[in-house]
Amino acid sequence: MERIVIYCLVIIFSGTVAPKHSSPIRRQTRMVQLLQIVQQLKTCVNDTDPALLPTPDNVEKHCEESAIKCFQEAPLTPYNNEEKKMRFDVLIKQLRRKLPWREAKKTKPKCPSCDSFKKKPPQEFLDSLRSLLQKMISYDQHHPHHHRCHGHCT
Repeated sequence: MERIVIYCLVIIFSGTVAPKHSSPIRRQTRMVQLLQIVQQLKTCVNDTDPALLPTPDNVEKHCEESAIKCFQEAPLTPYNNEEKKMRFDVLIKQLRRKLPWREAKKTKPKCPSCDSFKKKPPQEFLDSLRSLLQKMISYDQHHPHHHRCHGHCT
């Protein structure tokens, strides 16, 4: 009985400590999940909505993570269909979950504000997000050494 209690405490403790350090595998998994979410959102987003969304496009490497935040904060709207709206709400909540970031840099480069990007329709907005995620995934797969935290990850 005592061993079971100790075993359970170890599992609980490791579960509370592990998420604080970002691993390349965890980051890759999250970005792949985001790609799937984007594909699903394309069927739920109201593309007839006249509102255009500021769309980060051709972002410099050092500004990719701030561009992801712009995508996450954009005011997408669902179709006026109860079933699609419920699905949309779930997907948006998943989209807005924090991405495990790379190693923190001591100097933060200046990146464009979200409002400075060209405004596009929702489907083009989602295509740009998908493109950025694919670019980031590809880069991370080819440059795995950029993920070492050295105690700076959040």
